[in-house]
Amino acid sequence: MRIEKFSAKVKGKIDAFVLPVFQDSIPEGTKNIIGERGLISTAKSHGFSGKKGEIFDIYDNDLGARIILVGLGNKKEEDLETLRRVYSSSLPHFRGIEGGTVEVVLPEISPEEEAKEVAFSLGLAAYDFDRFRGEKSKVKVERVLIRTGASASVIDEANSIASAVNFTRDIANLPPSVGTPSYFEQEARNIKGITVKVLGREDFSKLGMGGLEGVSRAAREPGKLVIMEYGPKDEDPILLVGKGITFDSGGISLKPAEGMDEMKFDKCGASAVLGVMKLISEMKLKKHVVGMMPLTENLPGGNAYKPGDILKHYNGVTSEILSTDAEGRLVLSDAIAYGVKNYHPSEVVDLATLTGACIVALGNNYAGLMGNNDKLKEKIEKAASRTWEKVWELPLDDDFQEQIKSKVADIKNTGGREGGAETAAAFLSRFVDGTPWVHLDIAGTAWTQKNTAKREYLPNGATGYGVRLLYEYLKSS
Repeated sequence: MRIEKFSAKVKGKIDAFVLPVFQDSIPEGTKNIIGERGLISTAKSHGFSGKKGEIFDIYDNDLGARIILVGLGNKKEEDLETLRRVYSSSLPHFRGIEGGTVEVVLPEISPEEEAKEVAFSLGLAAYDFDRFRGEKSKVKVERVLIRTGASASVIDEANSIASAVNFTRDIANLPPSVGTPSYFEQEARNIKGITVKVLGREDFSKLGMGGLEGVSRAAREPGKLVIMEYGPKDEDPILLVGKGITFDSGGISLKPAEGMDEMKFDKCGASAVLGVMKLISEMKLKKHVVGMMPLTENLPGGNAYKPGDILKHYNGVTSEILSTDAEGRLVLSDAIAYGVKNYHPSEVVDLATLTGACIVALGNNYAGLMGNNDKLKEKIEKAASRTWEKVWELPLDDDFQEQIKSKVADIKNTGGREGGAETAAAFLSRFVDGTPWVHLDIAGTAWTQKNTAKREYLPNGATGYGVRLLYEYLKSS
């Protein structure tokens, strides 16, 4: 499905129109299409009033096209999330328009923002992870034309962002036997405009990366630290680090069988970093960015690392292992410490499906935000406000450092049930060496779960959380 700006030069039949209607008024664009032929009255006679989320679908003989009316609520209450959800909900009504063209009309209250959000959300809503299915997606519309006063470049950017998010969702949705560390490496090498460096098992041992070495010991697939670098090197880079546990069984501290299939999603942080690196390269963003993906399976086995082990990390900090199911912080710590020492970043942002405690605290619709720098936290919060990716700041003070003190090592890899998201972040804070840093715990937002609020532009599976947020952050930094 190709999404582009409507132009008077467009030739060919329009098979369907998506038209906005407010409860208290009818946008001019809608009036221009349906005129005074009474379709609004017909819709109202069937219970359509223009409330948020309402849809009325009818075939209009005069136009020879389907008319899909979408309700946006009261005009003064228009917001971007409503636009994302309502226009995305029109997508199922496109089914059956084989090879056809749909024209989408916008309210034109804020043309640039509306065009970006509607194009972006339609691109996400059309996604279907059907790679392993015999029956493929049924949305076969060829073109979506957005009638707007916004520039075509706004829609082009939205298409690129949506494409990168969908690429990320593809990677995150892959079965664990396919979405391996080697698969990530190959995808990184396929991205034009970036350089790739890969460290492997022997490097982990040689460099003293005890976290990566320990977690990857029992892995059938070779663990890797994939480092991607983009942009001019005449300035300190921004460092992005994404947790990439390609399958998390919990290791010796084995997880319950129920829901373990979802642990293919423990690679969502790395998937997001891969996706945003692809996006900034395609958009030719003028930034120096280093993206790092610590990648490994976490499996049990005769040679697996064990509760009671003590691991020594890249920066010399030692950690006592109380649970092998608290492995994400172990691999992230080595990656962060290596990135800080060798690339001297101006800022560090990591994303990780790190703790169930964050889901307990914030549910499935907010990522936990923690860090050591108020300005950087504010940048991330502002970037999040321009997207659907919500964040909520959690505390990170010295009390949480007390919880992870060990009697036999410098720190222990879990501080108990209380404040679990914060103690995990406290663990990571020991590896940033004072660099401005933000940690995003995306355990609740990285894929759709049973209590995730319905968003019509996010079908089941991986959400691609973090890609647009990081892109907006990098653009404005």
